[in-house]
Amino acid sequence: MTSKTFRLFRTESSGFKLSLLSAGHFFNDLYASFLPTFIPTLISRLGLTMAQAGFFSTFLGVIHIIFQPVIGYLSDRSANPWLIIWGPILTCFGATMIPLSPTYGTALLFVGLWGLGSAMFHPQGHGGVGHVVPRNRLTVSLALFAVAGTAGVTMSPLFAVALVNTVGLKLMPVAAILPVLILGLFTWRTMPSISHESGDAMTPQKGLFSTMKSVFAVIYPIWAMSTVRDAASQGVRMFFPIRIAGEGGDISFVGTVLFLIMLGSTIAMLVIGRMADRYGKKQTLTVTMALSSLFLFAGRASGGWTAILFFVLGTAAVNATMPITAAIAQEMVPNSRGMASSIVMGLSWGMGNMLMAPFGKVGDLYGVNATLFIVALLPLLTLPLLLTRPFREAKN
Repeated sequence: MTSKTFRLFRTESSGFKLSLLSAGHFFNDLYASFLPTFIPTLISRLGLTMAQAGFFSTFLGVIHIIFQPVIGYLSDRSANPWLIIWGPILTCFGATMIPLSPTYGTALLFVGLWGLGSAMFHPQGHGGVGHVVPRNRLTVSLALFAVAGTAGVTMSPLFAVALVNTVGLKLMPVAAILPVLILGLFTWRTMPSISHESGDAMTPQKGLFSTMKSVFAVIYPIWAMSTVRDAASQGVRMFFPIRIAGEGGDISFVGTVLFLIMLGSTIAMLVIGRMADRYGKKQTLTVTMALSSLFLFAGRASGGWTAILFFVLGTAAVNATMPITAAIAQEMVPNSRGMASSIVMGLSWGMGNMLMAPFGKVGDLYGVNATLFIVALLPLLTLPLLLTRPFREAKN
């Protein structure tokens, strides 16, 4: 076998394509914690209320609700990888410009650009995994893809603080975008098409709204669980840093806590993924969601490093369910993987983020601990959904 043939074999294999998609997920989500990391600074510098701070996430949610289903539909109709190439570039630019915002309106603009880039990447990224790997490797492949993204989120707060400490705020966008541009070029050269190994058709026969309606009718309980889960996860990442800052923590300490929270999520995805394979998806979701609420309530009632430990455990548990729900959704509608992913990973994330402004208003009226009480309650609300048909019929 010649070196050229060997290279072509490697770049056309499902493992190589999964690795490339996972690398894109890592770099796209590497900027996911820039807003939570800098939110105490923005509140102080721009004089924002918690409701205004929460509206950043609400606005982010609106963008995902509007764009992710459309982009998921387009990704099902085309194997062109431009969405996974340009998404991380726009995500990086928007996120790194947020702390430079001179006004609240400008900050909203950059949050919008960040959200649009993320909305571009995730449907084709998640759906692409289902197309490039064989069916019998879908759950573990989605777990690996999710872990790559969670690893990016884990490194995100430390990366943000490191950029500020090394190149400063003004040069941060320039320094941060270089690796994303390099990855985009490499993806275009080595994977110009997301061909698929699963055997499922890629192009849907219906229009956008018909496809979305038919897919949603099948997976709506999974979407509901994902929405509540994402609201809980984002609620911790938005409001726990505000509590920490109120107790005297600086930006470096906030970044460290966010790092620990997402590090726990990365490890938990691997552990919970194995549990789902061994004990079944439904049973694993039941135990994990119940434990998440227990840990979050304990964190709210505690202080210092004990509170941090419980918030790490609670957020890790709730985030670890992401690859399980994604796998169930794709198994239910294998011919519309991009649309399914946009609903349970994008539309749900958008809806969860829309709750942050009301949660922030609760914090303004009754204190941040009142908001964290609501956040801790959320995972328990998902348990009745496990009695619905999609979860009863989920494959082990």
